[in-house]
Amino acid sequence: MLRNIKCCFWIALLAAGVQQSWGFAVLGPVTGLGAEVWQSIIIGYDEGPPANAYVSISAPGDPVFLGDLGGPHNIGEEYRRNTPILYYTYDQSFLNFFGVDGASSVDSAFSLMNSLPSADKLDVSQYPLEASHINYRAQGLYLTDLKSVTLHLLVEQLGLGDAERFTWTLHDRNPGIACPYTAEYTVVSRNFDYLTSPLNQIQYSTYVNDILYSYWIEEFCTGPATLAFTDVFAVDPEATTYTTVAANTLELNAVDAFTPFYYGNSTVPTSTGGGLPVGYFYSGLTRDDVAGLKYLYTTNKVDLEYADPTSFLFSVTTNLTTEALFPSLTATNAVTGTNGFGFYIFDGSFGYGDYGALLAAAQTNSPAVLQALYPGLVITSSTNYYVLATNWIYQQYFTNIVGIGTPYPAPLTLVTASNGVPYLQQKYVTTFANVFEDPFHPWRTNSSYQLQTTVVQSPIGSPYGSPLATNTTSVTITLTNVPSGDFFLLPSFHTNVCPVDILYTGLTNVVTMTNQLTSTLTNLITVTNSSTYSATLSQVFTFTNYTFVVHPTVCGEPTNTANLYQGVGGIKFARHDYDSLVGQYFQPITNSYPMVMLTNSHWQTVQFTRVIIRPDILVDAADEGGGGGVPFVGSVERTLNFTPSPAAVLGGPVGPGTIVTPTIFTYDKMGESAWNGYEFNSELNNFFLTVTNGLLYQQGEIPALAWGSFDSSTNDPIVYPNGTSIATLESILTVNFTPTAPPDGYVGTAYTQTFTVGTGLLQPPLTWMAANLPPGMALTTAANQSDFVLSGTPTTAGVYNFIVQLALPGAPGRNTQWNFSITIH
Repeated sequence: MLRNIKCCFWIALLAAGVQQSWGFAVLGPVTGLGAEVWQSIIIGYDEGPPANAYVSISAPGDPVFLGDLGGPHNIGEEYRRNTPILYYTYDQSFLNFFGVDGASSVDSAFSLMNSLPSADKLDVSQYPLEASHINYRAQGLYLTDLKSVTLHLLVEQLGLGDAERFTWTLHDRNPGIACPYTAEYTVVSRNFDYLTSPLNQIQYSTYVNDILYSYWIEEFCTGPATLAFTDVFAVDPEATTYTTVAANTLELNAVDAFTPFYYGNSTVPTSTGGGLPVGYFYSGLTRDDVAGLKYLYTTNKVDLEYADPTSFLFSVTTNLTTEALFPSLTATNAVTGTNGFGFYIFDGSFGYGDYGALLAAAQTNSPAVLQALYPGLVITSSTNYYVLATNWIYQQYFTNIVGIGTPYPAPLTLVTASNGVPYLQQKYVTTFANVFEDPFHPWRTNSSYQLQTTVVQSPIGSPYGSPLATNTTSVTITLTNVPSGDFFLLPSFHTNVCPVDILYTGLTNVVTMTNQLTSTLTNLITVTNSSTYSATLSQVFTFTNYTFVVHPTVCGEPTNTANLYQGVGGIKFARHDYDSLVGQYFQPITNSYPMVMLTNSHWQTVQFTRVIIRPDILVDAADEGGGGGVPFVGSVERTLNFTPSPAAVLGGPVGPGTIVTPTIFTYDKMGESAWNGYEFNSELNNFFLTVTNGLLYQQGEIPALAWGSFDSSTNDPIVYPNGTSIATLESILTVNFTPTAPPDGYVGTAYTQTFTVGTGLLQPPLTWMAANLPPGMALTTAANQSDFVLSGTPTTAGVYNFIVQLALPGAPGRNTQWNFSITIH
């Protein structure tokens, strides 16, 4: 039971306080490594859902407290994300209950976050001091807006805490000799603001969105897990409190009825609540939400922190003081396949060879055979097909060709004949991942070889029986559209390769390969001697093998790399669904991005690569009732994962640190329900309060909160579960786009791309719209009323994640969305 309340001297604050421009709180771990050890549940931290928190829900329309994820951290000890793009999706449990309308509503929250400019360009003065609005019909139905709750979850995921709640907060509690009358407290502020002059410092603040806050201390002495906490309230009794989207919805315990007696002041607040009331919705972020994001993610803010554990640092180290040979002369596979002729050499990491020979082998060999011929070769794809080909069989023989004027007997003459034999040949189309052109000896479009004939016989025109002589003739055969040249084979990891730092060519070696096509042998017997006539027909290929002098290069991809990193400018969200939306296979995504770090007093841009094999944010649903308490319909469970900085690991400051993946949002799906019990309607049940087991009637119930989607329009709210929305899901699943992703664009160059839409079960006419497009571009519905066109002249370079929206036919005010990404160079 509440025993006492102590008042802060807020009147003095009014006299001395100076209104600050911003006010925001930052989150960090409240338990484990990196936590503030004094932030215990005894003084109001790490509060769970209402069943074990100091908040109460006692009337319809009361908000639902979501529980704490972390606690407020001090200046310079904040936690933030440093992965510029996060991927989210929905699982079957969410889609089965909320349908496509629910997914669209949650998409809208992600879209609002994506619409924010980079932190360096954020102008906080352009954002309102209050962004909540009421829909009276939704309030009458006790609806909680799905999009608005999601928006709160997202700013929380980016590291913002409840600024209003932590404007004043307890640091220490000493119960004294006789609690509560001798209890003592240390009160601190964990709400921050920039001083615009003269030092542009970050300082503690008592203002949030221009509202000045004071506090009472509520003390329980004994009883619940929480024994004391600050009850923060606006000094202006008519001010709207807890206006930030980052504010966690809550209602604190009511002030004791005897408070006016103790303090002689009937104007003290009797309760404090905040966050998103039922029937309200957010139209966007407030000024101080944006101010907190600007502080956390601006590139001017440099923190010692770890990269996300799913990110690999693309590191290239070149030893400029040592020289080596490339390829190494100690080849590991110098006698396998084409290597035996010196047309390819591989030193265990790098390879070098004849590009024409590689292509020729690739056309007629499977990937497995090709990789055996060329160790170190990485193949990304390969398909096969059959063609009708001709296998030319060559024959040579010596014969007597008799003609007018020929001597007798006629000399033996070499005849070369060819015969084409048709057959079905299997051919391959193969894509390589780590084959690169030798810049010193670039590829050519044509190739050539020598068709060489070697004959051992008596010279033509010589007397019969003359001695044998060897005669060699060559003809150059040019193969058009058959590339040739040299190639480098570089070590591959993820989406990049390790480069080679060539200084100069150290050695040149011409390698020749002879492919004998046919041969013949004829014995000529005379009375005095026997002679052997012979001939061969051969293809002769040559290849110049170079050995280069290089600086040794070592490449790596370490994880959990810690350094002084700049802020990434902001976080964008991209939707990437399971197969067919409702399946369980998540197509992996490879995402590369740069970060700027401070090394040895120098700024250096480094490249990170992420291979995302599961969604960064999974949106699902579950029945949140049970557990013996009141079913808090309209709640959502979520996770937030902190990684302390290296300094915290070594026993230093508890921050800064990193918020890392993955995250799960689990929305309650209990459905239509009601609350019933004495605490909800004591007037109707007052007669039974003295009865051990009182009778409760339906007249005493009140509707429980329910999920809905609504805005400021006159459209009826959508209430979940929405059967129409779930039925529409099947139609949406059959929609597909060609191309699946827009091609890149260029600043100042006109751009037009038509997307052909396979509408599946939906029928034209369709209405297409878009949000967050690159500046200078627009999206319109095509003339056939089915497809859509992305066009315009881009004005600003960057990577843009935009949303394509379809207004659902026959469902006014409802739509569904798809996420796309385009790069403007």
